[in-house]
Amino acid sequence: MLADLPSDSLHSYIISMTRTASDVLSVVLLMRECGMADPLTVAPLFETLDDLYNAPGTLTTLLSSEWYRNHIISNHGGVQECMIGYSDSGKDAGRMAAAWSLFETQENIVNVADKYGVRLILFHGRGGSVGRGGGPTHMAIRSQPPKTIKVCCIAYY
Repeated sequence: MLADLPSDSLHSYIISMTRTASDVLSVVLLMRECGMADPLTVAPLFETLDDLYNAPGTLTTLLSSEWYRNHIISNHGGVQECMIGYSDSGKDAGRMAAAWSLFETQENIVNVADKYGVRLILFHGRGGSVGRGGGPTHMAIRSQPPKTIKVCCIAYY
């Protein structure tokens, strides 16, 4: 069905609970095997404390693959999207430990993307209560690690 939709119908395929690079690669392969001429951007969602800790390794595994880098260059303009989740990490470790892990993960995955010459778009699963990452937006933006906000734009999907 997705293969038959116009290419601008959907933008990203977000993989909740991404644990390994194979979670991303299996979705890319599935879209290819289904004949999608314009495959969706596949965005891993790192949300538990373990997933956040492992995110740099997961991204390194993906981007060190020449095949995968060529895929995102030819299909997505050399851009990799990643989503950062707040509620599960907060439940795993508490708000303070989760906030620190989110901060470190963002710094580390930006460095991985830079190493492989890939543009990284981070988007945040924030909202609702403070425990789910909610709160004043301006404070959230100002609290992001240096170098993780390179170009400011807001997109609604």
